[in-house]
Amino acid sequence: MPDGATSQATSGVFRRIFRTLGICLAFVASLLCFPHWLPWMIAGWILWHTIAVMKESPGYWPLFACTLILAIRLVPRTPAMMLLVASMVVIAVWRFRCRSQPEITCRSRCLSPVILAILWGLMFVEYRRSATCNHEVAFDPERPIVCIGDSLTQGMIPDRGYPGQLATMVRPTVMNLGVSGIATGPAIGVLERAMEHRPQVVIIELGGHDFLKWHRRKSTKANLVKMITLCRANDCEPILMEIPRGFMIDPYASLERELAYEFDLQLVDDRWLRHIVLMSPAAPPGMWLKDAQLSDDGIHSNPRGSGVIATFVADALVEVFGEQVLQSQKSEAEKKVSAISSVRLRKRR
Repeated sequence: MPDGATSQATSGVFRRIFRTLGICLAFVASLLCFPHWLPWMIAGWILWHTIAVMKESPGYWPLFACTLILAIRLVPRTPAMMLLVASMVVIAVWRFRCRSQPEITCRSRCLSPVILAILWGLMFVEYRRSATCNHEVAFDPERPIVCIGDSLTQGMIPDRGYPGQLATMVRPTVMNLGVSGIATGPAIGVLERAMEHRPQVVIIELGGHDFLKWHRRKSTKANLVKMITLCRANDCEPILMEIPRGFMIDPYASLERELAYEFDLQLVDDRWLRHIVLMSPAAPPGMWLKDAQLSDDGIHSNPRGSGVIATFVADALVEVFGEQVLQSQKSEAEKKVSAISSVRLRKRR
C-alpha cells in the first residue's frame, strides 16, 4: 500500500476514535447535567442533529442519544416535554429510514430542525414556568417563614443550617424545624404543629430519607401532597426544595418538579445541594479547593455552605414575594439569628 494511502487510513482511524470518545464524553456529561440546565443539554443534541443534517448527513443518532439520555434520567412527564421526546423519536426513525436517499431536498432537510426548535421552545417555557410560582401571594412581614426538613435543614452543630443565615437575609422571623433523619410521614405532624405560628410560607426540604429508607415514590408523593394541601388550607405558601437522589438517575423521577408543575409551586432547584456536594472533600473540584469547601463531610453544609443554600432560598422567596421580603434596614440586634431551634419544638411534643 502506498505511503499516502497508509497515512490517510491511519488518520481516518484516529478521527473515528476521537469522534467516538467525543460522543461518549457528551453522553456522560449530559447524564451529569443539573436538572436546571436540562433544556440546554437537549438544545445541544438538537444543534448536533441540525449541523449533521446541514452537512447532508442523516443526523438520526444525536436524536436517539438524547432520547436515551432523557429516558435514563427519568425527566418530568409534562406535556411539552413528552411531545418533544416523541417528536425526536419519530424524526430519528424517519431520518434513519431515509439515510440512503440522497435525493432528499433542502426543504426536507430543514424541516426536522425547524420542528424541533419550535417544540424545544415550548418545552423551555413550560420547564421554567413549571418551577416558578405563577400566582400572586400576599406578603406579611409579621408572619414567620417555617423551614421543615431533615439534617440538611436542621444543620450540624455548631452550624444552625441554612435557616440561621436566611434569618439575616429576610424580614420575617425564620423558624428552623428541621429534624435529622426525618421522612415525609412524620414531617406531616411537625407541619401541623407549626401551623400554630401562622406561617406565611413553608420551605419543604424532604424526601431524601424516604429514598434512603426504601419508601415508595407513590407514598412519598402522597405525603408531600398532604403537606402542600395543609399549607394552602392555612393560607400558607409552600416552597419545595428539589432533592437530587443520584448524579445520573433519579429513582423518584423528578418528583419535586412534578409537584411544582401540578400545584403551581416555587421550586428551589437542585443546584442548592449539588453545589454542596461538588464543593466538598468528597468530589472535585471541592477536594482540590479546601479553602472554598461548602461541606466538611460531603453532604451536610458547613457555615459557608449554609450561606450558599440560604441565598438560593432567598432568591426563591424573592420570586414569590418580590424584593420586599428581603431585609434592608435592620438594627444590629435584629440581625442576630432569629431562627427557632427544633429543640423547642420537641419540648412541646
